[in-house]
Amino acid sequence: MQAQSGSRLFPETGLRVGGRFLSFWDGNGGLPVFGYPNSDQRGERGREGVFTTQWFERERFELHPENLAPYDVLLGRLGDELLRRQGRDWRSFPKGQGGPGCQLFSETGHGVCGPFLAFWQGHGLEFDGRRGTGYAESLALFGLPLSEAQTETNSSGATVLTQWFERARFEYLPENPDPYKVLLGRLGAEAFDPQAGNGPTQYHQVRQPNWPAPLEVPVGFTVEEAASGLRGPRFMALDSDGSIVYGSSSTSEVVRLRDTNGDGRYETARTVAGGLPFVHSVAFVNGQLLAAAETQVVRLGNFDANDAARSTQVVIDNLPSGATDLYGHRTRTLIAGLDGKLYLSVGSSCDVCQEDTPLRAAVLRANADGGGLEVFASGLRNSVGIAFRPFTNELWGADMGRNNIGDGIPPEELNLLAQGRNYGWPYCYGARVPNPEYNDAARCAASEAPKLTFPAHWAPLGLAFYDQVGFPPSYSGNAIIAFHGSAKDQIASYRSGYNVVRVRFNEGQPTGYEDLVRGWVVNNEAWGRPAGVLVLPDGSVLISDDSGGRIFRVRYTG
Repeated sequence: MQAQSGSRLFPETGLRVGGRFLSFWDGNGGLPVFGYPNSDQRGERGREGVFTTQWFERERFELHPENLAPYDVLLGRLGDELLRRQGRDWRSFPKGQGGPGCQLFSETGHGVCGPFLAFWQGHGLEFDGRRGTGYAESLALFGLPLSEAQTETNSSGATVLTQWFERARFEYLPENPDPYKVLLGRLGAEAFDPQAGNGPTQYHQVRQPNWPAPLEVPVGFTVEEAASGLRGPRFMALDSDGSIVYGSSSTSEVVRLRDTNGDGRYETARTVAGGLPFVHSVAFVNGQLLAAAETQVVRLGNFDANDAARSTQVVIDNLPSGATDLYGHRTRTLIAGLDGKLYLSVGSSCDVCQEDTPLRAAVLRANADGGGLEVFASGLRNSVGIAFRPFTNELWGADMGRNNIGDGIPPEELNLLAQGRNYGWPYCYGARVPNPEYNDAARCAASEAPKLTFPAHWAPLGLAFYDQVGFPPSYSGNAIIAFHGSAKDQIASYRSGYNVVRVRFNEGQPTGYEDLVRGWVVNNEAWGRPAGVLVLPDGSVLISDDSGGRIFRVRYTG
């Protein structure tokens, strides 16, 4: 590290720290506490205005010149922020009892014990110039505990004893020599978004009397109920007459919704067709309604006065069926490309296995009449959400990661799908990390890495690109993904996901994401599970909830 003109260059990251941030870094723990810089100083918008910030591996510094030193540099509440991003409400975590060797914090109901307590008490921001670290100094550095000590899998894939604090995450590694048995999680590196220079998005709550809890959307947006009392609505499509058609894998039906009085709510729901096992995806192709069931794609037509289809023609037949274990996948997603072809996502039959047919764990392609079925991309465990980026031939897919190797791994993926490419499953996950069942590093090195990842077990379903003008211009070309959320057999102690996110794109590449809608988890119980996403010509976005039987509409009101 070299000093120059009042700043210090960190060659490890090629970034400089200077001025008050450098003196704060030096005086309050330096590298072990804050880590290397992840960004230059930049302006970010917070709750109270725009501040100069700088990100480090384990923290975010904020400069508040209106405050007297040492309070002119404040630390971000990254522990709380990351838990929220993961869909985890720390208020619902089990409380502690204290006891010998522990300190109970009544403000949050959690205790800090043993080596974690020693570490908390032994480190702090220097306020008073006295030797030693006082309670207020430790509190200023780490904040209050937000959880008990619990076993979690961290972002590096290690399963360790972990405790969350407002501004930190403690990790216990007993195999390390003293004084390195307690390390700080790399919260800054995990939370940092290089494209989010305008700071955290501000959210507000929207309530409706029949909702168990409010939903949160960015300031300027609102969310409302467009339909309710439905049975398992999944993926949706817009017909030319303004009606909405969706598939329901839970009822094996295709349903049409109509807004009969023009008030924005779809009051009428009529069954178009039934007896289509696990149908969850529909699409209008050349003006005709296609539906994707487990083993076939059918064309529905000749509708009667009650919207029921009197004609069902098979377009694609003999798709692979069945699921060999709890984690097999039986839904199929169908979309049409600008090339006039059909694209069909078929998930794996299992959690991790070698399939006996290339037509599974893949995206398939066929001619518009169903002929010429071929594998387009492979190695995709369950890429339910697939969509073309507007005005391009780029096919993107959101893939679900496997289970049973940790609460925090593997990540969910956003992939750019190209013809003939393999994306790793079942041999790898994430950024070409070998699965323990195969440990085939060479095969993984030849696979495609994701363009963006999301926290484990969020379960991405619907994927759409925003190609209208109702939202602010910065949303144009962004992806919107519905995350169905974790099941209790995946993560027993908390709910992860259950949100809809906006993925920012810059020059054709995803650069980061943030919540568009959240709030479906209350007291660790979910009252809704986002499934499908449909962008409407008026610029609003529909989100289906197959658990609560609702369809929500997100609008920008300014």
